[in-house]
Amino acid sequence: MQETRKQTVVARWANSKKFMMSATEYTGIVVGKEATDSEYVISDGVIAPSGFIPDHYHLWEDQTFHIIEGQLEAKIGDEVIQIGCGDTVHCPRGVSHYMKNIGEKEARLISYIFPGDWAEDFMAETSNQNKSGVHDFKLIEQRFGVIYL
Repeated sequence: MQETRKQTVVARWANSKKFMMSATEYTGIVVGKEATDSEYVISDGVIAPSGFIPDHYHLWEDQTFHIIEGQLEAKIGDEVIQIGCGDTVHCPRGVSHYMKNIGEKEARLISYIFPGDWAEDFMAETSNQNKSGVHDFKLIEQRFGVIYL
């Protein structure tokens, strides 16, 4: 067995620091890059009824979503599908993705982001822009490699 710099983490959903990713979607860091040696980040997400994750793609990161509650319409690349509790979606870097809560209750999901170098910084910047109402998509693209469509 090799030594690791990774840390054991036990986290509660309610205790994660939440970021406002859109007016109807909040994401929290469950396991940060410090605990994973920047290899990945695990986040939790809550999407309100009729809320959505805007259509976007990542230049430098792969992202996997595991739905733990709710019903969503998802666009992954050019395919539109319905997903729900127990479904998993993997989006390699460069593949656009969008999710909309089509249910009457909050949708909850876990997201795995590989690598995790700048995920929390991206979430913090996006949250700040959403709260202020002043959006700088060029900065998001240049600093974090996230392209909104």
